[in-house]
Amino acid sequence: MTTTAPRLLQVRRRTDVTPRMIRVTLTGDELAGFPGEGPDRRIKMFFPVEGQLRPAVPRASTGGPVWPTGEARPTIRTYTVRRFDPAAAELDVDFVVHDGYGPAAAWAQAAEPGAWVGVSEPGGRWEPQEADYHLVIGDESALPAIATVLEALPGATVLGFVEVADAAEEQDLPVTWVHRGDAPAGEPLVAAVENAVLPEGVGQAWLAGESAAVKEIRAHLLGPRRFDRRKVYATGYWRAR
Repeated sequence: MTTTAPRLLQVRRRTDVTPRMIRVTLTGDELAGFPGEGPDRRIKMFFPVEGQLRPAVPRASTGGPVWPTGEARPTIRTYTVRRFDPAAAELDVDFVVHDGYGPAAAWAQAAEPGAWVGVSEPGGRWEPQEADYHLVIGDESALPAIATVLEALPGATVLGFVEVADAAEEQDLPVTWVHRGDAPAGEPLVAAVENAVLPEGVGQAWLAGESAAVKEIRAHLLGPRRFDRRKVYATGYWRAR
């Protein structure tokens, strides 16, 4: 099996979506043929380390990725494609900036037009299933994926619950916003889902965010709510507790 080498792209622009979320728009000739359309498409991003203008990315081979010798390996993190426009050759990726943020968010804050980054082929296996209604649940770390999942459900009955720090972090999405305030991350979201009045019938659920909260919500859906486990897609993105 031959691996696919990451694509080297450059920043076209950086936009502040909310006080704590940055959108970086990438472009480049290597976006040609990029399979970035669809819901919840996850990518590995390769960020240059100190002393590099562009990250050292591996080349493809039948035996797996081959890294260049003599160069420091990049910082690698997983993100979600927020928007891909093949006609404009643009790829949007959203970054959450929070207390103690890591190297990826730091790169996004400093990114200027022309800055280089590597992007892998996208993965992801979520697809809408036949259901009477859909639940879409998460926190700000899952917002880019949530937006693409909502876009994949036109005309469906959808209930969305999204936990963010405060009203300033809300985006233009048809969901119920849950403000965290001073509460521990995930607790307000768990309470909102447990207290929600859901429609009758068979539901499908997509949920992602803080790992402990995702675990609690999944257990609630499979237990008291009697969801079919084959219709519950749950992913922990990060840990707070």
